[in-house]
Amino acid sequence: MSMPSNPLKEQLRTILLAQIRGGAVSAQTLAGETGYPTEVWTKILSNLRRGSLIRPFEPETPDRTCETRVKHVLTEKGRSKLKVVLTGGVFDIVHMGHIRTLEEARKLGDVLVAVVARNETVEKLKNRKPINDEKARLEVVNTLKPVDLAILGDPQDTYRIVKMVGPDVIALGYDQREDEKTVQENLDRIGLKSRVVRLSSYVPGVKTSRIISIIREGQQGRKEVKERRRS
Repeated sequence: MSMPSNPLKEQLRTILLAQIRGGAVSAQTLAGETGYPTEVWTKILSNLRRGSLIRPFEPETPDRTCETRVKHVLTEKGRSKLKVVLTGGVFDIVHMGHIRTLEEARKLGDVLVAVVARNETVEKLKNRKPINDEKARLEVVNTLKPVDLAILGDPQDTYRIVKMVGPDVIALGYDQREDEKTVQENLDRIGLKSRVVRLSSYVPGVKTSRIISIIREGQQGRKEVKERRRS
């Protein structure tokens, strides 16, 4: 089994995503996640080490005698080979507006990470409980083609996830409340050199609040019909 075309960027992308999910990675871990044999990943990691694109993560690798279990992280040089884009949202009822926004965000880099708002964050922002639970919303977003990885946000510290991912670009949806200047100032304050972009994609007439309103109107209409039939 061989790696796909443009292998270097794909290898680094796979390592970065695995690193975001669970920290330092080994050949054994990568084999389990990708389906490629452990010996293939052992050879790949060896080549990437020689190119100074990854390095062993010493605190996690007390047993250096078992090469397949030695854990690695990207070096600054390796990370610089990828342009990472971070976006976020509630994604309560996924519609074409979400898809267009994610597609536009994905075009800005090599990797797109989507942050899905926690239930309690949705309640604060929308003054209502989400229609779908955070785990269901996370699962749906993880299946969308433009998204490389979806992760749950932090309800206490918005920028904790941003610091963890370390994106090159933060993409704001066309209707998101965050102000580009304020986000940029917050990034500068915590020492992150990310560029903030406001996406322009817009699908007329498609908005989660409108969809919910239509559903509720339909439910109310059916309820009234049933009540008239009973009387």
